[in-house]
Amino acid sequence: MIRISQLPLIQNSGQFYATEHILLVDVLLVGNAPRQMREYIKNTHGGFIYEKETYIPITLTGTPESLLANAGKPIVFKFDRGFENHYHFDGNLNAAIWHKKLYNISAFIDQPAVQFEREEDFIINRYLAGHREYIEPETEEKLLSIPAKSTAIGTQTMRGLKPVPTIKAHSSR
Repeated sequence: MIRISQLPLIQNSGQFYATEHILLVDVLLVGNAPRQMREYIKNTHGGFIYEKETYIPITLTGTPESLLANAGKPIVFKFDRGFENHYHFDGNLNAAIWHKKLYNISAFIDQPAVQFEREEDFIINRYLAGHREYIEPETEEKLLSIPAKSTAIGTQTMRGLKPVPTIKAHSSR
């Protein structure tokens, strides 16, 4: 059994692309299911209750390329009795790193089956308690980028200037 809390955390995009095998960890809200189904999911599929809502931890493994290739595609979680829920990874690598959702599990590639310990307190503390939305940092303006708003200088036409005549060079023969 692998403890997610003890895995090496990926902290930048360089580490992400250098890693052979990635683990994405997140939580899925199962709050719209009937009470009996939420209890069933909690007891059978490792779900837990946090602030009167039922969640299930999500663990997705793969290569960095496969994770990004599947970005935006819904992952369907089918539970018994016809209930299903969807998870979407939007592909925002910076947000996933910022939220501490990516881990390096390259050391476990050769194992036939990877199973994780139930670390309910760790999952709640890292992914639910005090959750904040990721805000993209403002990027510096580049020399060739168009400014967002026009400058005040240069918006009036200039008067009194005439075009400079061009001088043609003569060739001597």
